[in-house]
Amino acid sequence: MTFRDRCRAATAAAAALLALATPAAAQSVLRYASSAEPRTLDSVVNWLSVTHQHSYLVYDNLYTLDSQYRPQPQMVESATKGADGTSWTLTLREGLKFHDGAPVTSADVIASIRRWAARDTAGRKLVELGMQLEAVDARRFTVKLSADTPLLFEAFAKPTATGLFIMRAADAATDPMRPVEQIVGSGPFRFVREAYRPGDRLVYERNREYRPRAEPADYFSGGKVVKVDRVEWLVLPDSATAIASLRTGELDIYETPPRDLLPVLERNRDIVVAVHGKFGQIGFLRPNHRQPPFDNVLARRALALLVDQADFMAVAAGADGKYWSRCYSFLACGGPNENQAATDWMRSVRIDEARRLFREGGYAGQPIVIIAPGDNEIIKGFGTMAAERLREAGLAVDIQYMDFATMMSRRNRQDAPAQGGWNIFPMWSYGFELDNPVGSVALSASCTDASYAGWACSPAIEALKNAWAKESDPARRQEIVARIQAEAAELVPIVPVGQFFAPVAYRRNVTGLLSTPLPVFWNVEKH
Repeated sequence: MTFRDRCRAATAAAAALLALATPAAAQSVLRYASSAEPRTLDSVVNWLSVTHQHSYLVYDNLYTLDSQYRPQPQMVESATKGADGTSWTLTLREGLKFHDGAPVTSADVIASIRRWAARDTAGRKLVELGMQLEAVDARRFTVKLSADTPLLFEAFAKPTATGLFIMRAADAATDPMRPVEQIVGSGPFRFVREAYRPGDRLVYERNREYRPRAEPADYFSGGKVVKVDRVEWLVLPDSATAIASLRTGELDIYETPPRDLLPVLERNRDIVVAVHGKFGQIGFLRPNHRQPPFDNVLARRALALLVDQADFMAVAAGADGKYWSRCYSFLACGGPNENQAATDWMRSVRIDEARRLFREGGYAGQPIVIIAPGDNEIIKGFGTMAAERLREAGLAVDIQYMDFATMMSRRNRQDAPAQGGWNIFPMWSYGFELDNPVGSVALSASCTDASYAGWACSPAIEALKNAWAKESDPARRQEIVARIQAEAAELVPIVPVGQFFAPVAYRRNVTGLLSTPLPVFWNVEKH
């Protein structure tokens, strides 16, 4: 069947399906399809972008980032620094309510912070810095640290991986390793549980009790003014169906359409194709630092010598370079902490040298197990390309494809590869997630099981991250960043494969879509 035939068939199927879903009453309905379906509706448990998109609909945040990447208050009305210089008293805005009608209180906030800090890298760093939380009254609470650090508000405002979303105290008291059962937030939309059909759709209705801030919407910050009555998040794993639905108007927004289909959308006058956010996404290979051969730095250096970023980026964003660039900074390219020093050695492919380093690093012919998601084309492509490069260097490779959720679970296993573990997994992160040394999963090197999967170990990097967290002078922070980059170039915690930009496509009758790296649905109108 040709692509055109697939589109025609998909259009007919999508039209019939969506007609059944249209509410009887006249409503403004925004229909959206993402790159994947959120299987877990709890961003503390599952850090994926799609989970965070759900969270931004339902929950609210204490602080958020503006377009200059500065923390701005969201649920917080005021913050007063204590006389000791290391404590703050935060006051919540009046009138904050959960979707069940209960007021948002300091107890809810404190419980949410504790649950978040048990899993998030920046949250754990605040705990290491002695974070103490105490309620003053229903709207006020104190946060005390062992040092005066800008990291407090930077951590509270980080948008993803993992964003700090406020939930009811009873929900936040649950095990942070298990998803909450009740989806009750205080955010701009209410999750319609009775309309939720896994594998088909998620439905959200405007929270008419929500009180937005007075400031204009700016990136993730400002007034979350809802201008549609309902958001229907459609699960459309077939790209032809999604493209056809967007072209005919049965779909309003399509996140990250496949690269090879972008020309079809760009030629359509009724559709906008745009890149939102200047950081883009950073692709990388994560070697397992606890299993041979990548427990030896020589093998990690060898892996880096097999990577031509142009090849990996052609998989993600096309060979023409329109939507990608090279990036060798262990802190994101395009951000204030970009630093590409000490990486000249990894910028050209040297297969013979890689073979030698693998031998010296202890490689003995065992299969290199790569785990990759078969249902995510970009990350799957990174894994496939890594397998090809390793085979060219003479290594045995066992690449195992599985669905994304299974891969995310499998990567937490520390068993030997032959017993269900792994040697490499491919991944990408939003650039702004990697720009913060403390929040970056790539620089998680705590030498403990709490470290990011791959379990890198570097006391030197961890000490520098602590110094950066406690430092408030921008110039001194940049000096520390340079030292972190140099240490990371020696450790090779990840192998960067480039920076790419994934466009979003939407109908021209949709306006007000904010230039955030993942879609949010306040400020959006459908004409």
